[in-house]
Amino acid sequence: MIWIIDTIKTHLFIQEADYDLDVPIQVEIEYRLKDKEISLSSVSKKAYYNRPLLIKEARNLSEEEIDNLTNKSIQKAIEDHFTARGYTLDQNI
Repeated sequence: MIWIIDTIKTHLFIQEADYDLDVPIQVEIEYRLKDKEISLSSVSKKAYYNRPLLIKEARNLSEEEIDNLTNKSIQKAIEDHFTARGYTLDQNI
């Protein structure tokens, strides 16, 4: 069993009425890996992006909607990262 820290880069794309926003997001994930299985309880994440500017520029969305969209984008990036490496999630290890 080993502990891994990975950095993932992804984007959040939001269409505004007058323009499109393409927000870069860097996600740092830490998890425990054993035989290509990840303990779900061991996964932690930190996301880095310019939230104040995003809230200011995405005028048609509430802060809650922006946070939901951001969290969905981050979660998808993490799932894609694990899938690309052939990892599975196990709640028992």
